[in-house]
Formats: sequence, C-alpha cells, structure tokens
Amino acid sequence: MKAPTITGVLLTTLMLAGGCVDREAEARRAREDAEAKARAEAARKEMNALPKAFKSPEFFKLNEPDPKTTPQAVPVPEKKQNP
Repeated sequence: MKAPTITGVLLTTLMLAGGCVDREAEARRAREDAEAKARAEAARKEMNALPKAFKSPEFFKLNEPDPKTTPQAVPVPEKKQNP
C-alpha cells in the first residue's frame, strides 16, 4: 500500500519540478518588458512632437487682461473685538 503512494508522490514531484516548468517565461517576460519600454518611449516622443506640429488657432487662446489695467484688490481692515 505504501509503494503506490510513494511512487505517486515521486512522480508528482518530478512533474512539478522539471516537466511543468515554463523555461521560456523569463525570456518572454524580459522581451515583453523591452517592447513595452520601446512603445512608451515612442509614444512619449510623439506626444512631445504633436504640439510643435499642430498649433491651435489664435481664436482658441484666452483673452488675458493686461496686468496694468487690472484693478488691484483693496485689503479690508480687520475689525477689533471688545474684550
């Protein structure tokens, strides 16, 4: 009765230790990381180039008031409380 159990445990251990291991997983993961970094860098370069290539028309810009003609806020004096 012990022999079939021990044999089954040994076979299961051998399968898990050697046969079912994905040996290409590490290489695939490294390759996918390198590809993801390359795509991110290409997207970053494209996003940096877009504002130079496509400028928005003047009518989309805000009309900022001149700082010289903008009235300044007058400070309000604090009220003193009686003790």
